[in-house]
Amino acid sequence: TLEEPPEHVKFIFCTTDPEKIPITVLSRCQRFDFAPVEVPEIVTRLREIVTAELREADEDALELIARRATGSMRDSQSLLEQVLSFSDGKLTADQVHAMLGTADDERLHNLARAMADRDAAAALTQMDAAIDAGVDAGRLAEQLLGYFRDLMAVTVGCAPQLQRHTSTSLHGELKELGEQWGLQTVLAVVG
Repeated sequence: TLEEPPEHVKFIFCTTDPEKIPITVLSRCQRFDFAPVEVPEIVTRLREIVTAELREADEDALELIARRATGSMRDSQSLLEQVLSFSDGKLTADQVHAMLGTADDERLHNLARAMADRDAAAALTQMDAAIDAGVDAGRLAEQLLGYFRDLMAVTVGCAPQLQRHTSTSLHGELKELGEQWGLQTVLAVVG
């Protein structure tokens, strides 16, 4: 059907993973890439869904889900559905972290601070505590990359709105850490 569709038929494929579409299909498509949905817009929509479902959720929990969805409204709604199904009562950020196997911003910041202080024992203790708390080691590594990306953005003078992986409330602490480490070190860590 894709090779020789009838004149009156138009197919529209939407995906967040275009690299997974076979080249034989891509060669017959016009591609339009859309900008990711901003975190505040996703949070607003998630809040509407929670209200419509007669449920409750902390703002931090919704922001965490929105950030984890990396600009995909569909993915954020799927994540919300999953975490709500395991939540009894009010959805909290701790419940979201537990379900996703992720570390919270404070844990990431403490780990980065130990690294900045060149305290290997403290850094290893932080990592061990994270894993003991149920954080997946692979996800922790991914989260650290995102954390350091935000640290770089703050260190070069970007506004809090450009933080993609950490809460904007962490902006001041990231700025202090970036100043302690220095731009060259932050760039080396990110690189």
